[in-house]
Amino acid sequence: MDDFDELFDNDHVGAATDLFTDRVAENVAFEGAVLHHLERLMGQTAVLANPARDNVLVYYGVGGIGKTTLSRRLERWIRGELSSDEHWGPSPTFDQQLQTVRVDFHGSALVSPVDILLSLRAAAAGARKRFSAFDLGLAAWWSMARPGTSLPDLTSGSFDVRGQITDTLNELLTEAGMQLGAGPLTVRMGTHLIEAVRSRRIRSIALRDCRPLARIIDEVRLNHSPYVAATLAGLLSWDVERLVVGEVPLLIAFVDACEYVQGGSRVQERLLNRIIHLTPGVLWVVTTRTSLDWAALRPGGLLPAAGPAVWPGLRLEAEAEPRQHRVGDLSDLDVDRYLATASGSGSGSSGNPVLTEEVRHRIRQGAHGLPLYLDLSLAIARAAAVHGELNPTDFGGSLPELVTTVFVDLPASERDIARTASLIPRFDPELVAEASGHRLADAQRLCARALVTRDDHPVLPYRMHDAVRAAASGETAGEADGWAAEDRRASAERLLAALRARHDVLTDVGHRLDLLEVATGLAASFDLRQSWLRTALLALPGLAQTAARLPPPTSASWVGQMSTFFEGWRGKNLRGRIAYFRQLLEQPLDAEIRELTEQFLAYGYRGIYDFEPAMALFEGLLARYPDSDLYRYQLARTLRTLLRYRALEEHLLHYPLAPSTQRRIESDILFDRGQLEDSIDGVRERAVFLRSRGKDRIALENECATLWREALAGCTSVASCEGLARAADRYGMVSNMRTALSAKAICLAGTPGFLPVAAELQSVTEATVGKTGHREMVPLLLDALRRGDDAKIQEERDRWVSAERHWSSGIAVVNLMFEYAGHGRIRFASEPTPDIDTTPYRERWLGTIDRVVAGGR
Repeated sequence: MDDFDELFDNDHVGAATDLFTDRVAENVAFEGAVLHHLERLMGQTAVLANPARDNVLVYYGVGGIGKTTLSRRLERWIRGELSSDEHWGPSPTFDQQLQTVRVDFHGSALVSPVDILLSLRAAAAGARKRFSAFDLGLAAWWSMARPGTSLPDLTSGSFDVRGQITDTLNELLTEAGMQLGAGPLTVRMGTHLIEAVRSRRIRSIALRDCRPLARIIDEVRLNHSPYVAATLAGLLSWDVERLVVGEVPLLIAFVDACEYVQGGSRVQERLLNRIIHLTPGVLWVVTTRTSLDWAALRPGGLLPAAGPAVWPGLRLEAEAEPRQHRVGDLSDLDVDRYLATASGSGSGSSGNPVLTEEVRHRIRQGAHGLPLYLDLSLAIARAAAVHGELNPTDFGGSLPELVTTVFVDLPASERDIARTASLIPRFDPELVAEASGHRLADAQRLCARALVTRDDHPVLPYRMHDAVRAAASGETAGEADGWAAEDRRASAERLLAALRARHDVLTDVGHRLDLLEVATGLAASFDLRQSWLRTALLALPGLAQTAARLPPPTSASWVGQMSTFFEGWRGKNLRGRIAYFRQLLEQPLDAEIRELTEQFLAYGYRGIYDFEPAMALFEGLLARYPDSDLYRYQLARTLRTLLRYRALEEHLLHYPLAPSTQRRIESDILFDRGQLEDSIDGVRERAVFLRSRGKDRIALENECATLWREALAGCTSVASCEGLARAADRYGMVSNMRTALSAKAICLAGTPGFLPVAAELQSVTEATVGKTGHREMVPLLLDALRRGDDAKIQEERDRWVSAERHWSSGIAVVNLMFEYAGHGRIRFASEPTPDIDTTPYRERWLGTIDRVVAGGR
């Protein structure tokens, strides 16, 4: 077979993991599964309405048996990319469009539903095909979950899939008076879309006929989790099922190394189960170390779809294709055939030496049919042949012994690089060259050897086989040229330094998370404390997604405790996280992790307006870390919110703040006193300082706070408000976007332009937090006051009093506005008691409100 000859190039001469003389049964099963799936597609039984799923083919077996190569070879064969194969024969041809998708979990325990579904969407695309339900659901989810991020550049051949999605959405949204524009999807666009669906201003056929679509879009308002993204799979299937039968594509998705997401808490497996269950029109070809147990599980458990009635083909006793197949070892006959073919093949330094009968016998006895073992044996043979005839006693050892021998036979520089690369699941030549202190060229030569596999990972595309990594980790200093445990630990520390340097220059959040996943896994393996990891992990948006990529939680190591801390974001709301952190603090914790837990517990308490426990925590943290400007400021901020101005003055006397932080607190106090115009400069200066330090996100928070005060004082413009609203929207900073939109509404209060902006602000609030606050109420009251609409003020007061409120400086302004309007002062149970007489503050604020109201008349 022609492609077999191509395997004898460079150091990959005769790669045994590419030997499939004994994989005919797997090929036959695959072909049968494809034909069966095609028959069901044409018969329109591979659809959502059919409760049983018959669309999963599984190959499972031990590591090193060649499952990945089988998966890739099956994909090439069905696509017709293999030349005539003497064992498998020619691939079948189809009248339907055939497209394949590959999902590779090697070295990662994260299922990204939307990325998988976008790959399927691109594979199914065509000029005359529309996927309105999926595209609407995708736009709603993406705008809320990944605001400010453009859809990836999707192509199918030369077809622009992203352009088609945008065109479809614009056609649907035009009737609602909306357009996507050329920029990325944002929260504002998502809230507009959701509101247009809920108000039925979009009357597309998809919305009319696809009953789940409106429900999914409504769910996205407050729940843009990966599980909701996985549910979008049903919308894609709904669209595909409505294509003309002849246009329904034959989609085959190859899922490799599924063992990385199986078992354990099943959080990630749950997502994959959801996607596969909701795509009955896709044939899923799964390779894994352990079989899928979905048919054996009871319905209603951890997985959304389980039980033999749902997955009849996944019962281990199933006989009809598609079903589960154990991938066995190569037979002795095939091993002999391979060794005979490899013996004496190739030429020059890259060729294989002649293998004597005794050498071949010892290799066959030691291999037990494992293709990886054959690869390593030939690598040893090539190295030994340089020094003369082969010694049979050098062959037939255990797999770990072979790995050690192969490492010894490598040039010294490549040997160090190989052992360094074995410490992590993924790498690239630059990374391991830097960490090992060797030349990039040496690392590139190693990557061309049979020890290394390459795939399509966007950041770290190379990996050593898991069996090689395991064998390398078991080496001892007593073995020839073996590494001691201290050598591996030192190499791990150098790798972490190299990963940190790489991380610090990356701008793509997803790529940074890829590197941090590798770095935390490495730090966990060697119990290394790396405080930079804590800072980097907390800097990433989406802490729940970050938590899913960390090593398993454990109390036994620093990294394990860091993972335990991040568990606070796994499936928990704010109150649930508070309860979790409280329980965590009752356990023995590393001092650094305890500090982090107390810090975020304090933030949590403050987030639910429970200030006393937040105060106690910040006091305790400041007592332990008295030089921390962070804790000095956080305690000052909490004292100010509690109206403890005398205590705040005493605090600042003993714990002075950095200049810009001090100006911010002073400005906040001026605001509380009703000195509105004077309260602006300090916040603005803080924003300028943070912007100069590259802290753009925190600077934007201060800029929005400045803007809101400026709007009340009548010294900003609608254009400035809109500019900051767009900036906050681009970064997904919903609270700050609401502040900017509130400022815009304040600017327009009492004018005809007020209502559209107030309606947009309300839509954003309902779609993100669901509860009206001071940002929404202040412009509503200001508009009513300027128009003299006393009935509207009474209506808003009744609504305001009926809802549970927690004290804040913004709430205080609302209550003062009701008092100014003659509707009486409102007191809430959570309102703190000031430690000074604040009557002058109240009187000054009433005068300030009078000026604010008069300013717009």
